[in-house]
Amino acid sequence: MTIIEVQEPKHWKLFHQVPHRIYINDPNWIAPMEGDVRGTFTPGKNLAFEHGEAKVFVLLDDQGKPAGRIAAFIDHRNNQIQPYPLGGIGYFECINEPSYAQALFDTAETYLRGKGMKAIDGPINFGGRDKFWGLLQKGFDPPLFQETYNPPYYNALFEANGYIAWEQILTMKGHPNTIDLARLRAVIQRVRSGNNNIQVETYNPAKLEKYALDFTEVYNAAFGHYEHFRPADPEGFKKLMNEVKNIIDPKFLGIAYYEDKPAGFCAFFPDINPYLKFTKGKLNWWKAPLFLLKLKLSRQRQAKGTGFGVHPAYKTKGIFAFIVEFMNSDYIQKRYHNIYLTTVRAHNKEAVSIYMKTGVWIDRVHIGYRKSLDESIVVEPNYFMEIP
Repeated sequence: MTIIEVQEPKHWKLFHQVPHRIYINDPNWIAPMEGDVRGTFTPGKNLAFEHGEAKVFVLLDDQGKPAGRIAAFIDHRNNQIQPYPLGGIGYFECINEPSYAQALFDTAETYLRGKGMKAIDGPINFGGRDKFWGLLQKGFDPPLFQETYNPPYYNALFEANGYIAWEQILTMKGHPNTIDLARLRAVIQRVRSGNNNIQVETYNPAKLEKYALDFTEVYNAAFGHYEHFRPADPEGFKKLMNEVKNIIDPKFLGIAYYEDKPAGFCAFFPDINPYLKFTKGKLNWWKAPLFLLKLKLSRQRQAKGTGFGVHPAYKTKGIFAFIVEFMNSDYIQKRYHNIYLTTVRAHNKEAVSIYMKTGVWIDRVHIGYRKSLDESIVVEPNYFMEIP
């Protein structure tokens, strides 16, 4: 076998071929967009390079065919708030050959050790924690957009190389027409019978400037105390909304106001993965219009939550109840068959409890692993839920 550092277009071609070999007989697999993956490791496209660095590798078997791949990276800014220098590995794919997996792990770990890292998280993303994070352990259905999908044997490969299951990542699923509002009706009615100070507005592209300010205010207030928090900014929000303007559903993006002040939000995007499967990871000039047509003509969609939060100053005002009611609108019930809430860590018991009150259930589980590179560092797993 041979391991090559990916630096040239021909290397990237080999890198992208690896999963096609692994999932050739798996009808559930949907190829990630090659442009998205390569963009993750392109300075200028991924803001993580402003405070981080990365290396990408591909493994060739004895016949010269791509058989494995891995990326290793460091977020120096995030390490400023960590108890020890922490590296990451991700985008791992490998045929079921333990020696190949070990060689890939060794290559990534050698690079990270050389940079002074004391432990490694994986498989994770070089950037936001809302995509390509953890190994799939439960729910081997077609993956959602930018969600890790893998063969079951990957967990054994990680564990055989000293990686310890460190965090449990939950994706909860529900049907809009079965969202449980019974326990929230009293709150909604009480507020409405008073001054009715709460309003939930659907997203209006014409008010992008206002929503950018309001969203970032709530987001930063709601999540600023969490580990790994990265503050949102209005310009980043506007850029995102302009990038996804052709696929968003404004009626499933809501911002709640309490006495005209931004107090909460929920953001769901249509899951576009089912309509991308035919592209096999390559969305070129002639496939893009067909993809948009498939999305437009679809009658029963599913939606993935990308954000759900309440400003701490308004947690006792009934905002949560009104946002859940918004998710239960007639339009959403008719338009979406399934909804998937934003992923949540099992050790975030408060968030798990809030999610479960909406009547959803745990549909799929990913596991984040951590490995110590220093004998003085003991990896202590977070709380794990018992899930049938």
